[in-house]
Amino acid sequence: MKKIRTLIATLLLACAGMSYAQAESTPWKGFRFGYDHTFVNLDYEDADDMDFNGFTVSYAHAFNIAKKLPLFIETGAGINFSRYSEDESASESIGGYTISAKNEISTNMLGLTIPVNLVYKVSINDKLALKPYTGFYMRINMMSKTKDKMSVNLPPEWEGIVDASDYEWDEEYNNFDEDEVGEDGKWNRVQGGWQIGATLDISKFNVGIGYAIDFNEIAEKARCGIFSARIGFNF
Repeated sequence: MKKIRTLIATLLLACAGMSYAQAESTPWKGFRFGYDHTFVNLDYEDADDMDFNGFTVSYAHAFNIAKKLPLFIETGAGINFSRYSEDESASESIGGYTISAKNEISTNMLGLTIPVNLVYKVSINDKLALKPYTGFYMRINMMSKTKDKMSVNLPPEWEGIVDASDYEWDEEYNNFDEDEVGEDGKWNRVQGGWQIGATLDISKFNVGIGYAIDFNEIAEKARCGIFSARIGFNF
């Protein structure tokens, strides 16, 4: 009888282990919404880096690639929007009169990112799982426009003598058009890169962070790195 009980207990443990392994190996799919902070490093002397803030809406789909290991390939697609803006003001007094000027520059960009990640799922319990990942991505830059505006304020006494509009401008540039931004300023349409991060699943919901860096320059002497924070749900 003791041997039979031992055998039954062993079989029950084996079944439980098989069920647990099966749960760990279950693939997933779902939607993600994230905040992105993009660092554009400019390799010019005395040049300030550009910081973009934006968001990503994406779909993720995982496929199990090992029968006995919780190892997955996760892919999908995401739409990214980000924006950079800065302004600089200056004023100077001449003969008791004050002249001021303000320059405002902003860049908007829209892209489509397609990632391919290797994910290892570590189940903490039946509701919590940690999923570190690393992989590669391709980003298609669909839109990028820069707006450059200069405004000048002159003393009222100068009206009719100096026309402020002669020193003002309000221009918009397509960053993919070499005729508008020049050969060095033209952006690339396609980027490739490497990324790493981790996601924590809480039942059907998840949160995660990651960092990505482009292999190629987005423009002459300009390269992107992206920190992201994500929330989402699986179904």
